[in-house]
Amino acid sequence: MEPELICLAHPRRGHFELGTGYHGDLWLDLDALFLRPAVLRPHVQRLADLLAEHGIDAVCGPMAGGAFLALAMADLLGTAFLPAYSRPGQAGGPAGYRLPGSTRDMIGGWRVAIVDDAVNAATAVQACFRQLRDHGAAPVAVASLLALGPADDIVAATMEVPFYTVATMQSQAWPTADCPFCACGTPLAPA
Repeated sequence: MEPELICLAHPRRGHFELGTGYHGDLWLDLDALFLRPAVLRPHVQRLADLLAEHGIDAVCGPMAGGAFLALAMADLLGTAFLPAYSRPGQAGGPAGYRLPGSTRDMIGGWRVAIVDDAVNAATAVQACFRQLRDHGAAPVAVASLLALGPADDIVAATMEVPFYTVATMQSQAWPTADCPFCACGTPLAPA
């Protein structure tokens, strides 16, 4: 079942701008991952079953793929859905995420799971984590369909919550300034 999930994302190796202030050696077509929702259903159910044990009140996911997954999981779990919208980075840093103003004041004390289609450098789930915590919610778990490279270690070290994933792929990501491909003059591959 895991190789099927990986194939859905059409992985490619090379030098890629990940759009998060990071460069990486793996590109996934995450939009293609969601083309056939029925194929994803057993994977989404598996993650929802794991998150159910945390007694969550809501599922939060960054737009777009993470929000698709969060909406599907919130539906399965009978919880609220919290989309996190992209916002431009500050002072040249990576882009962040914000919760809708209509929900920020309502989530104090809620137990929230954060989900994303894929976690690589964990910038999106970390931004969601900070938003939730800053508005009084308690992030209790992170889940993804795909975990790339050291995602497990990053989530454990920065958020100290359980991390659930369906499939893992080897990959590396670097802050743009530290990218070894750039240092060697390797051009960026088209995404």
